Amino acid sequence: MDLLFVVLSTLIVFVLMGNVDMLEMIYHASRQHEAWELDELVPSGVYLIMALCFYSFRRWHDVQILSRLSEEQSLRHSITGYPNRRALDRLLLGKLRNTDFPLTLLMIDALGLRQATMNYGLSMGDELQEKIMQQVSAQLQHNELTGHWSSEQLMVFAPAISDDRRRELKQAISNLHISLTPDAPADIHFICVSVVVESLERLQLGLEQLEDALYLSHARYIREN
Repeated sequence: MDLLFVVLSTLIVFVLMGNVDMLEMIYHASRQHEAWELDELVPSGVYLIMALCFYSFRRWHDVQILSRLSEEQSLRHSITGYPNRRALDRLLLGKLRNTDFPLTLLMIDALGLRQATMNYGLSMGDELQEKIMQQVSAQLQHNELTGHWSSEQLMVFAPAISDDRRRELKQAISNLHISLTPDAPADIHFICVSVVVESLERLQLGLEQLEDALYLSHARYIREN
């Protein structure tokens, strides 16, 4: 719409200026009123156009940088800096390649995080989130990625890994725990479930199975403890 307005307005101005012979009027006026330096309007106008073009390019470049920065920030968790749900959704729905399959997805529930935040305050809750992401990330290899799926749940994205690696990773994360004070019982425990997605067409089904498995594992943990 903006471009259409610029084109139409330029055509209208061109027709109007052609009918009144604007440059000829400026020329004759400059001859009649030499002291006014009217003949300098044209080169000054050309310079002004060039300056505005340069200014517009700089502003456009700044907007592009801010746009990329804003997009990057919108894809990261505000506390830990790790990918958030939006970033994981974009990865799962738009960035997968055929070579990523079979794709292993692990969902992790950090049990006790909400209670610890209620007991010790938001600052401690933020610190715990950072510790959780650090401990989980320490178990991953270079081609594996973790991010926040919800307030207490994480997702691990592991493309084309072996069954042995999947079992090893699942067990390593399940064995993690975090204590707020030395020699105290663990305040944060981890429940980890996994699913193997064979193709992009079965991705949505795999996510549903993963959430169902986590719900059942969570309920079983509550009953047993």
